[in-house]
Amino acid sequence: MVGELEIETSATRLVLHGDLDLQTIDDLRALLDDACLTRPSRLVIDLSDVAFVDVLSLSSILATTDCLRDRGSGLLITGANPAVRRVCALLNADDVLAPMVPMPRVG
Repeated sequence: MVGELEIETSATRLVLHGDLDLQTIDDLRALLDDACLTRPSRLVIDLSDVAFVDVLSLSSILATTDCLRDRGSGLLITGANPAVRRVCALLNADDVLAPMVPMPRVG
């Protein structure tokens, strides 16, 4: 299972797992389509449990962003690792990323 959809009153949340690549792209697209069908005021995509995102998967997520914006909704990506953040920055799409929360220093 690539992820699960959680529909809440304030937002729809899509929690994804594992690697997002060519093997999971069809499942990811189906989840993104299902999330859009809920007509959320905001879609939050949680990548905390995702180790790798290929360009095709990230492009699908960003296409969903465009679709939601056309409907007056928004999308926010949380838990993105540094590699995903770099690709988003290169694609000029880092506006969908939640701010990174710095880890507290130990010692």
